[in-house]
Amino acid sequence: MKQSQTIREYLSAIPPENTATRVAFFLAGFLMAIWAAMVPFVKVSLGLDEAHLGMVLLCVGLGALVVMPLCGGIVAKRGAKFLLNKAFFIVPFLLYGVVFSSNTLLTAALLFVFGMVFGAIDVSMNVHAVEVDRRSEKRLIAGFHALYSLGSVVGALAMATLLNVGIGLLYAAGVWLLICIIIWGFSVNSLLPDAGKAQGVSQSFVWPRGFVLWLGLICFLLFMVEGAVLDWGGVFLVEEKSAAIENAGFAFAAFSTAMTLMRLIGDKLIAYAGPRNCVRYGCLIGALMLTGCVLLPHVWLVVVLFFALGLGLANVIPIAFASTADQNKMPMSLALAAVTTLGYAGLLTGPALIGFIAKVTSLSTALLMLAAFLVIVSFSSNIFRQK
Repeated sequence: MKQSQTIREYLSAIPPENTATRVAFFLAGFLMAIWAAMVPFVKVSLGLDEAHLGMVLLCVGLGALVVMPLCGGIVAKRGAKFLLNKAFFIVPFLLYGVVFSSNTLLTAALLFVFGMVFGAIDVSMNVHAVEVDRRSEKRLIAGFHALYSLGSVVGALAMATLLNVGIGLLYAAGVWLLICIIIWGFSVNSLLPDAGKAQGVSQSFVWPRGFVLWLGLICFLLFMVEGAVLDWGGVFLVEEKSAAIENAGFAFAAFSTAMTLMRLIGDKLIAYAGPRNCVRYGCLIGALMLTGCVLLPHVWLVVVLFFALGLGLANVIPIAFASTADQNKMPMSLALAAVTTLGYAGLLTGPALIGFIAKVTSLSTALLMLAAFLVIVSFSSNIFRQK
């Protein structure tokens, strides 16, 4: 009885905004994993080749690029809660509409709006996380990103589980999307109403420059790799490694599992090795793993390499986001929005580029191009602090 009271006291001492932020990151990862599991089914049901699938996926990126540059200004004026309160209720309905769609144009339109709404989630969620971390006596940023990765793992495995026991995509996606809506309904009121607000901000968007621009370009390349694993990892396993379509989600699941585990120890690792070394050697490991995915033939060995890829890249994005606090050129919400916009432009438009390259050459060649990008990021690691 004494132990249960201690646990209850510990849980009650956690600020509610911390819990709400963790839920937001978890659900964001969960929802993106559901979409990742849906991509091969969308390709088959619409009869798309790699180039046309890339065009459809590009709609997600275009939707995000329309709205994300404006989110920093909206958050600075209204707060992160203003966007998060609405967006998490809208995304599940958009994804479920994609499940029902049998028309390519309708699917593209739904994904365009999905990109807009999820782009708003990404910007406002990260601004809220930075503010919660700033107010806390303990560092929380790496843990929040770990929850995003954990949500991706749970979402991928949840979808794979239902699909492998014979439940169709319509019911599998419907069950998990409904659960997401219910969970968010219990969490949204605990968000900070003033997170991200800034006095005297009149601009909706400020173009990044100098250090912030470098961070954004690095994030663009890093998120391009993550977007490739999200949208093309399953297709790569099925078409290049002859995996069963029901197991397509295991590439992203392995990648996200590794990111979750590494981010759980991320704060201690970064303190020990330094941000610069984490970026340099993490990206080199990632480049080597992507090359191995192309060269090695066995499906499950490739899944292991996707796991190792996640280990290498896990803490690079949190380091880049946290580095926006090392500048005084722009208000935090605008700087983070600019970096996030460039970063998620890579996440959401990168898969379209992969599709075009795969059409002209092969999907394996496209992954080798991503490995080269990681080498470029590794050589750019000197912009980060040594300690």
